[in-house]
Amino acid sequence: MKKILNNKTVKMIGAIVLVLFVALVLTGCGCSGQPTEGGVAAPDPIVGFKSFWDLFVWPMAAIMWVVGKVMGGNYGLTIIFTTILVRTAAWPIYTKTNDMSLKTKLMAPDMEKLEAKYAGKDDKESQQRKQMEMMQLYKKYGIGIGGCLLPFLQMPLFLGFFQALRRIPDTLGAEYPLDFTFLKSNFLGLNLFASRTTAPEMATKIWILAIAVGVLQVLSQVLIIIRQKLQEKKVYSDVPEYRRPQQNQQNKSQNMMMNVFAIAMSVMMVVFVLNNPAGLGLYWLVGNIYTMIQAQISYMLTEKRLAKLKEKFNKE
Repeated sequence: MKKILNNKTVKMIGAIVLVLFVALVLTGCGCSGQPTEGGVAAPDPIVGFKSFWDLFVWPMAAIMWVVGKVMGGNYGLTIIFTTILVRTAAWPIYTKTNDMSLKTKLMAPDMEKLEAKYAGKDDKESQQRKQMEMMQLYKKYGIGIGGCLLPFLQMPLFLGFFQALRRIPDTLGAEYPLDFTFLKSNFLGLNLFASRTTAPEMATKIWILAIAVGVLQVLSQVLIIIRQKLQEKKVYSDVPEYRRPQQNQQNKSQNMMMNVFAIAMSVMMVVFVLNNPAGLGLYWLVGNIYTMIQAQISYMLTEKRLAKLKEKFNKE
């Protein structure tokens, strides 16, 4: 159990798997594709349940259709409001994930103490006692294996929305169950249905949009790191220095790897914006702004939540 819940290496591997999984789905590997004049496969339009992901694409497309009607067919506003709607729906999962992270940090000093207690004791009996005491710690702090899987619960929502956005430009016409021909693609002088290849005259604006997405993604990661450091100071404010988790070379290497993958994800976003309809770029841009606001609000509420958790665990 310790290896699953308290090992940063496992968390790093999980992040790597998540990045690769997102890359696989976002590049449309789950779609059979429609051949275009240039021989490049375009996304399947929203015409039926042809694959597993359509279970999530159809609901997202239906939501966009309704929002689009409410917005008078303005595709840009449709993307903005649907993004806010979807991200808000996933907020409870984000809150629960953040809460689990806070509990893990609060448990860290006790875990360090436990590790020191059994340092060098490799006999079976000692290891069994250690496992039992660790299980008691996990129970005390309310940490379970399910907490590690929480971030993945958001993925069907986000990926379904992404694929719906990707397919909408190819789903224009009364022959489709959801007819999106009422959408007005022009938004602030940018054709959201167009890409660099289909509308070369829009290339400069799309580049600006892609760079903005990449910069905001990097800024978001930097702010997360800063907030995490400030949060750790608050978490361990009443813990003696010798009992605080110490950063070793392995932890530093793991943190560096996590930062590299965060940058890689930012680069991937830029590439996606440059090679897909501009509407996807607007989605990423709005999503990044929303995430930054969400993270700041969560950080502002953390102090009250931290005080409650400390009071709760100190009583036990």
